[in-house]
Amino acid sequence: MPQPIDMKRYAQLKAAGDLPSPRGVALAIIRLTQAPDVSLAELGRVIKGDPAFVGRLIKAANGLIAENRRAIVSVQEALMVLGLPAVRTLALGFSLLSTYRKGTCQGFDYPRFWSSALLMAISMQALTQRVRVVAPDEAFSLGLLARVGELSLATLYPEAFSRLLAELKRDPALQQVVLEDQAFAMNHRELGAAMLADWGVPDALVQPVRFHEQPELAGYAEDSREAGIVQCLVLARAVAQLCLAPDSEHVRLMAPMLRLAGRLGLGRGEFVSLCERVGRDWAEWGKLLQIRTEDAPRFAEVGSAAVDAVGEAPKVVAEADGPQPMRALVVAGAREDRELLRSELEAAGIAAFTTAGADAALEAALDVQPQLLIADWSDEGERVVRGLRDMRLGRGVYVICMLGSEDEARLLAASSAGADDFLVRPLQRAALTVRLRACLRTLVLQQELEHEREELRNFAAELSISNRRLQEAALTDPLTGLPNRRQAIEAMEAEWATATRHSRAFSVMIVDLDGFKTINDTHGHDVGDMALRQAAETLRGALRTQDLICRTGGDEFLVLCPDTDLKAAMLVAERLRVAVQARPVETGGPQIFLTASVGVAMRVPEMGGVDALIKCADDGVYRAKQRGRDRIAALQLQTGAR
Repeated sequence: MPQPIDMKRYAQLKAAGDLPSPRGVALAIIRLTQAPDVSLAELGRVIKGDPAFVGRLIKAANGLIAENRRAIVSVQEALMVLGLPAVRTLALGFSLLSTYRKGTCQGFDYPRFWSSALLMAISMQALTQRVRVVAPDEAFSLGLLARVGELSLATLYPEAFSRLLAELKRDPALQQVVLEDQAFAMNHRELGAAMLADWGVPDALVQPVRFHEQPELAGYAEDSREAGIVQCLVLARAVAQLCLAPDSEHVRLMAPMLRLAGRLGLGRGEFVSLCERVGRDWAEWGKLLQIRTEDAPRFAEVGSAAVDAVGEAPKVVAEADGPQPMRALVVAGAREDRELLRSELEAAGIAAFTTAGADAALEAALDVQPQLLIADWSDEGERVVRGLRDMRLGRGVYVICMLGSEDEARLLAASSAGADDFLVRPLQRAALTVRLRACLRTLVLQQELEHEREELRNFAAELSISNRRLQEAALTDPLTGLPNRRQAIEAMEAEWATATRHSRAFSVMIVDLDGFKTINDTHGHDVGDMALRQAAETLRGALRTQDLICRTGGDEFLVLCPDTDLKAAMLVAERLRVAVQARPVETGGPQIFLTASVGVAMRVPEMGGVDALIKCADDGVYRAKQRGRDRIAALQLQTGAR
């Protein structure tokens, strides 16, 4: 399984200010929706400051209501339909679209990127209205931002990423994420997931986005919600690819989409109808967002043609007991060749599947996933061999071509296309038996080698997990589960750099539990530990989503409040004080009541660094305790305490 991005590295990228981020009214909307007591009226006033966003918001809300309901025409109605989380991510997505329509990465097709992202957004909304794995309003934003990691790499490293894309264009067999890891020590999947998490997207949605390009790595249970989200993302991306592909590619792309739609419980007619709606909405959204769109494919015709071309896909039946047999796909025109090959393959214990025609063979290969291919060598056969070798699943397939004679030029051509061996017609049973035995030996060796590689991958994954757990242990307080002092200082330095670079407010507070030593002395350290754990839980529950609380030692906690001035920080501090006071410690015996003294400080330009900010907050704690404890205080306020 791929490892998440190094969050320290991500914090450095974020602090540098080069990552794509929201601007203007969108930033105000995002900050406002993070406030615990925001009202829809207040949010509506902010939204109305951006007429373009008003139109987009109402359009998004109308996409969620039933066709027979009255259309939404006001911001307030739209807010009630969408909810705050969806409004936040919509503001984020549309802000990025407006700000990053163009860029300096020459090899990155910005118009195509945003057109594809819009198609994914519309498709995700349409799919999740039928497949209830996630709210359709969240699904729209998820589709719009699913590939934001690619945009970020194009923004961070325009020249290097442009060279990487050119290399991929020259050799499509290369894997983009591998090249990205080599060039940048990170890839677009992990970077995009880190950005979504940083923007407040729930982890239950972030992880499916992270894995949707390689769903086999996710390890989700087949009937789980996360697996459903991944499948919707895969299908939404496929719809986007089909809409942007040349007409000649439409039938080939539609066939696997119909199969995936079937796994999601969508019949062909229902899925085609959904695609036609996506095509109509794409044109409407394109005008609204000023994004380049094209004429949508004729999905009904494409769907019918895909079914006619492929027919009924062969089914691979898994054995209830023991491993599946090896599978062979036979692509032969002559009936007698097919029958002979089938009987010999089955005698060798190989499950045989037969088909004819290049397109049908390639589609069948996706379902069967054969270890062996036996194909007539012709123009159609060459298409099958080359097409199979272009697929990831086809690189390890053993390929035997059937020729009319041992013509040297045809043998070399077959070998160049990717054939491993050959047979000459008319087929001789003895020659076929010898070839199959040699093939089986090779395939068994390949399986053993792959098994060894899998064991090495598992070992590496376990080692990586152990290392990550050790790293987490080094940064986590074992008693409360909160970040410890080391992680607190690292996070504080990163927030300090961001606040300094962008002239943002940044406040901290120190929370000190009053009279905690007395609890330890009177009731013992076991009760003291219970009190600390419950106090930590209380404090964490009373904070806002963007705040970070850490245990820095003993009975002291440090809280970081990004984008928060002193006045707002004092309100948060008071909420913490009241929360601690209101919750008694449950010990299984007598209840113990705690109070807390809180010191608050805000970064100001004349401060020398994080130590000065902590010292100012610490002095506030001292002032609060001097004045009787169970108080909040800030030396930077003339009133001193509340």
